[in-house]
Amino acid sequence: MYVEVILPVPLSRTFTYRLSDDAEVRVGMRVSVPFGKNHVYTGIVVGLPPMCPEGVEVKEVVALLDDAPIVRATQLKLWQWMSDYYLCPIGDVMKAALPAELKPEEGKGGVVREDFKPKTKTFVRILLKDELAQAFDQLKRSAKQEMLYMTLLDRSHALTQEKPDEVAQDELLRMTDTTSAVLKELVKKGLCETVEREVSRIDTGQFCIDNLEPLHELTEVQKVVYRDICQSFKTHMTTLLYGVTSSGKTEIYLHLMQEVIAQGRQVLMMVPEIALTTQLCYRLRRVLGRKLLVYHSKLSDAERVEIWKQMLSDQSDERGSVVLGVRSSIFLPFRQLGLVIVDEEHEPSYKQQEPAPRYHGRDMAVVLAAKHGAKVLLGSATPSLESWYLAQQDKYGLVQLKERHAGVSMPHIHLVSMTDARKEQRMTGPFTPQLLAALRDTLSHGHQAILFQNRRGYSPIIECESCGWTPRCPRCDVAMTYHKHTRTLSCHYCGYQTPWPAVCPVCGNPHLELAGYGTERIEDVLQQTLPVARPVRMDTDTTASRKSYEKMLQDFELHKANVLIGTQMVSKGLDFSEVQTVGVLNADSLVNFPDFRSHERAFQLMEQVAGRAGRRVGQEGQVLIQCSDVRSRLLHQVVHHDYEAMAATQLADRQKYGFPPYTRLIMLYIKGRYEDRTRRLAEQYAAALRQTFGTRVLGPEAPGISRIRNFYIQQILLKVEREANTLVVRQYLNAIYESMVKANNEMQKVVFYYDVDPM
Repeated sequence: MYVEVILPVPLSRTFTYRLSDDAEVRVGMRVSVPFGKNHVYTGIVVGLPPMCPEGVEVKEVVALLDDAPIVRATQLKLWQWMSDYYLCPIGDVMKAALPAELKPEEGKGGVVREDFKPKTKTFVRILLKDELAQAFDQLKRSAKQEMLYMTLLDRSHALTQEKPDEVAQDELLRMTDTTSAVLKELVKKGLCETVEREVSRIDTGQFCIDNLEPLHELTEVQKVVYRDICQSFKTHMTTLLYGVTSSGKTEIYLHLMQEVIAQGRQVLMMVPEIALTTQLCYRLRRVLGRKLLVYHSKLSDAERVEIWKQMLSDQSDERGSVVLGVRSSIFLPFRQLGLVIVDEEHEPSYKQQEPAPRYHGRDMAVVLAAKHGAKVLLGSATPSLESWYLAQQDKYGLVQLKERHAGVSMPHIHLVSMTDARKEQRMTGPFTPQLLAALRDTLSHGHQAILFQNRRGYSPIIECESCGWTPRCPRCDVAMTYHKHTRTLSCHYCGYQTPWPAVCPVCGNPHLELAGYGTERIEDVLQQTLPVARPVRMDTDTTASRKSYEKMLQDFELHKANVLIGTQMVSKGLDFSEVQTVGVLNADSLVNFPDFRSHERAFQLMEQVAGRAGRRVGQEGQVLIQCSDVRSRLLHQVVHHDYEAMAATQLADRQKYGFPPYTRLIMLYIKGRYEDRTRRLAEQYAAALRQTFGTRVLGPEAPGISRIRNFYIQQILLKVEREANTLVVRQYLNAIYESMVKANNEMQKVVFYYDVDPM
């Protein structure tokens, strides 16, 4: 018997192995196989060929690891689609899709990663419950043993139930403040016994069937939108819900979920950041209870495997009926997916950057749904121009919700001139007098505020006052950022760190000047300027773990903090009832970024962060946007919440210059250790591409940051017509790459990859 196997290696082909004839193997099972001279990998069976390829030495499978498939047929189809469309090896897709503990691997040093092991816990089971007098007679000389036994009687409900409950050993010992030695004495006396049980690692919270909340009744406006979505689903597989911030989209999502669950099908709800899963999780669990599973990158490998296995099981308790997750949740083994909801669908966080596959979670959600015959609902207050365009073309359905929930008014947005404040020398660090006054008034009345600055760290610019020296990363072509908390200079591209220098390393001058403001410095200045402020900072420096997200949001919810300072994280769907004021500290850095999407993204970020203000009845939110050019057309579109005007302007420009959604982009990257060789190969590659694609090829050129981790970078942009056959384009690209590799062995000395639909 032969098996065709995908291996988690960056290769675009499958491999054939021999298996004993009596083995019961099916597609989707895992096998352990030798690969190369010294490695054993875990692969996924994708085919059962009747014979082996000619002229190929076929090795034996080391072991069959499963009794049943752990990957479903629809998943394998999704993997292949992703490999084809995003021009990456199928092995890279498998590596990204499967949790690490489902891919045990052996190398020269022995076992690198063990296979998944279920979590076990020790429980205590009471014995002799009908002979209590004898039991207490044995314990009368030991007060601790007697207390432990009485607590066990109570917690196990031994006197009220025919079959007593088992009690977790750690809980029992903690309640009685005793040690395991005391428990061992009870076991020796035959009064109880300990047993090992497999337990779940999945945190389902403290919700059970008895205390679930019913769905809130939809408002009249929401009912109309709900009916419109259901009607749209009759004619469109995908529908775009364009709903302003705080319009009650989540409540509509819940009603749609309940309808799909009632049909016996599953729901995937995707969010762009795990910060959103924290708030949404509590909100959804109050209604869904244990039906909800949460899947994101901060879970341990073992937790992810357990969720994977839960999704594979066909239990009837409805666990896994709804999955709340980030982009990686599209890889889960859904049984019968009925609905995919992509919340904040415009977010760039849905695009995977490193490593391959560089897929877009929103787009793959549409593909995933198609393979299950499911519907897709894309929700946003500021839809991506790609989705808006497809809705205008009637490729997607379009439903609009333009009123905030319960008649709450949209926040008032004001543009504040930083130019005027600087001329009058009235700036306090990064704050204009108007923003400081608004913050002082808000906090003094017991309300809260959010400050948005799209730059972390303390200071992004450090310069010697004497000679002009600026610290730069030795591995990357980028200036380093100062982090005051750790007293280090840090590169935000490769992670390189070095201590803060006491003096300039060039001229010895002890006076180094700090310029610019990151979130850490803003927190510092705010505390010095407004003593009433109790800030908490949310950026990648302060949210390294899942618990840190939860603690931070909980502190803000409970008013332990009254100002939330952060980067893009604070713009993404957070819902706090007491936020009255939002400040955008430097809009120019968003608007003037050199990218064709910069105006779209700037509008989305400012409109989304503005939407955090004034989300409750009777509370009027205000937003202050600090900028240098108060006459900017884009900023006035933000002030008037005029998404449609922004979309019309930007789509006209993109059509004129041939950018998405009117074309598809493929970025080709060539990275090498030597600058000259990398540039020369990029020029040769671009010339080869032009022979086929002509003027659709732009470049090569070095990006704004031309060296990262000691790799010099060249990029070539390929613009392809939207209606072009992607299969033909892929065939051409593969043929050009193969001819380049054959003609020039230096191609083996550089890193080459594609980024399809770059963000």
